[in-house]
Amino acid sequence: MHWESQNTSDFNPKVAAALVFLLLATLTAPVAAADYNLGVSVGTYVVYGHWEAIGANTSARMSWQKIESIGVSGKEVTLRMTGQLKNGTAMPQNGDTYLCNVETGATNFTHDVMGFVIPANLNEGDRVLVGSNNFTLETTDIRTYIAVSRFVNVFTEEISGVDNQGPYTSRLTRVYDKASGMLLESQTWTKWPNTSTEWVIYYVVTDTNIFSTQTTSAGLPMEYVYPLVALVVVALSASGVTMFRRRKQPEAETKMLEAKVMDLTYNLSGVNRGECYLADSMERCVKVICDLHSRGIRAMAVVREDPSVLSKTCNLQPEDVVLLSVHPLKGFQAISSLQEVSIAIAKFLKSGGGAVLLDGFEYLVSRFGFNAVYMCLQEKHIEFLEAGAVLLVPVNMETLDSREKGQLLSELRLL
Repeated sequence: MHWESQNTSDFNPKVAAALVFLLLATLTAPVAAADYNLGVSVGTYVVYGHWEAIGANTSARMSWQKIESIGVSGKEVTLRMTGQLKNGTAMPQNGDTYLCNVETGATNFTHDVMGFVIPANLNEGDRVLVGSNNFTLETTDIRTYIAVSRFVNVFTEEISGVDNQGPYTSRLTRVYDKASGMLLESQTWTKWPNTSTEWVIYYVVTDTNIFSTQTTSAGLPMEYVYPLVALVVVALSASGVTMFRRRKQPEAETKMLEAKVMDLTYNLSGVNRGECYLADSMERCVKVICDLHSRGIRAMAVVREDPSVLSKTCNLQPEDVVLLSVHPLKGFQAISSLQEVSIAIAKFLKSGGGAVLLDGFEYLVSRFGFNAVYMCLQEKHIEFLEAGAVLLVPVNMETLDSREKGQLLSELRLL
């Protein structure tokens, strides 16, 4: 497929359900019209990487892409696009420039419905114009990118149309930095029913100067936010004469595509769903847990250190961090037996949890013996496989003999 054709059909999907953090300050939709202002200046740039794709060969060849603001006039910005394919050659349209007016929606960017920049500081309920289409902002969230927590605006849309492969339905999620309006993360699901073709494309910011030039939100006080499970099922009708009409996808197709994107989400953090991992580094396990949690995966940690530190590091809820000890600490729950650990993990998985860090392997072995702990992990392997979840177990390999290492590696993969 030609590059431009592939990206032209990179249109807006709606993710059926998401766990979001709604900001207290934006719970009420604004009554007055939004102020559509640019949040970027000349020199603002974002580099996108971690390009992953299912079935989309053209985009799978992308290595990186850079979008840079090279001109600003009023509410119009000129963006320059550069990038490289995975084979080391420059991407098609490398060096092309695009205009975008964040107030009127006027643009000559033809590769996507929603481009790389929108108005800054939008609130829930505000609308964004792109060409003849308009999109309503449904969710304001807090997410972590490149180890920095940011206020972001999340758009989830669904439209249908026709391209050179025939009729298609496309469902898209776009995450924009609230302060600057620049795109930070993109997921796109597209299906052509006539040919049974479908693909998913994902990419995310890997480098930017936004976080240093805009007001940083690292270390956001969590008392300003609270968790809310939101089931977002909105059918929108396009106004006027347009080639696109939005529609709800059949439940089976929706679940299938969601499962593929969920697999992709875990893969981007270096793990596979349904797997249990053994690691010789606690720091590496924490990084994976934090990364998955920042991508919307619910996480749990059983630790032998100060539970408040990990809770703050990964923005985990206090009830999802458990101290492996006889005595509780700082209001965090404490469990001390192997049975309690097993039950706590089982309850977490049954409630929809997806990633578990089990620290304290040596502590458990010293109290209950290697064989008992190993048998517990054997059973958990099946539970995680069934739940499509991930278990991370940091272990000091020097404390194990060759037989014990072999037994563990027969049940857990080496991270």
